[in-house]
Amino acid sequence: MKKLIDNVVRVVLMVSVIGLYSCQEEYEDVEGNDQEQTIAAKSDIAGLIKQTSSQDGSFDNIVDGASCFAIQFPYTVNANGVEININSKSDLEKIENVFDATIEGNNILEIVFPITITFVDYSQITIENKGELVVRARECIEGGGDDDIECVDFVYPITLFTFVIDAQQGSEIQVETDSDMYRVFSELEDNRLVSFQYPITLTKHDGTEVVIENNADLIATLELEKNQCDGDDAFSEAELDEYLMACPLQVKQVIRNQMDNSEQYLEHLMVFREDGSVVFSTFTANEITGAWNTSMSNGAVNLSLEFENFTDFSSEWQVYKLEEELIKLYKDDGNKILLERRCDI
Repeated sequence: MKKLIDNVVRVVLMVSVIGLYSCQEEYEDVEGNDQEQTIAAKSDIAGLIKQTSSQDGSFDNIVDGASCFAIQFPYTVNANGVEININSKSDLEKIENVFDATIEGNNILEIVFPITITFVDYSQITIENKGELVVRARECIEGGGDDDIECVDFVYPITLFTFVIDAQQGSEIQVETDSDMYRVFSELEDNRLVSFQYPITLTKHDGTEVVIENNADLIATLELEKNQCDGDDAFSEAELDEYLMACPLQVKQVIRNQMDNSEQYLEHLMVFREDGSVVFSTFTANEITGAWNTSMSNGAVNLSLEFENFTDFSSEWQVYKLEEELIKLYKDDGNKILLERRCDI
């Protein structure tokens, strides 16, 4: 209770000072350490907190193909004839395992409807069939995907203090989940202020914990991490570029238009160069040069390949897996390419 009273006193003093100013944004610019710990509705830090606590929809892109929503657990899919119950994120690996084990034919994934999807703001709707899901996924892509910060997470519980400026009243909130945090800051009105009970802890995608002592630390950490990783497997466009150019990649599997074309390419290598060219060849000769580039869209990292005479490879592919020895490219309707790293060549 003493912490709450002390915090309210600090906020009251801050309000007295900011009354001299005309703009809401100046609440966080008032001199003094205590005043700098308050957060206003339209502030940059409030936006960063919402991005960090919003629902991440990219982890199940292999199922729904959209990063601005996720399918609510539990649900059931049929992968190449194998029924899989999806009760958690870890179960999505079972789909990839089935796909990887399929040597011949294309990969087919069917969702058992109805399902419930959850958007970035934690609102939910029921989807009755594949057609409805395709429409929602298309809307997601056309809308520019998601802008959530996926590389860092809050460690809960976290205590927040709120203050109503007009009524001069404060209260304490115990936040237990991302959805709770998102709700607090999405519903924050102009006549309310929020502050954290510091220190708080953030966890980075590699498991590293970061202790945050004040708002300045929080802003710096979230700004640093927001572009460090995106997509299902937490790798950036820069990391993909480095991966591609580090070693030759050998073709292991090519599925296009419901046909397995792997056999004719098994002895072929792809060498990615810094100038944007990619050389497609056998181990000894028959070099053909194309072009490559990477990009971010819909919350995923994409690889674009262009070859004049290799339509099986020429397309924009979503990179849905980047492993130490294997890269997996995916495109709608079961099209996929598997490339193996050959640093020994």
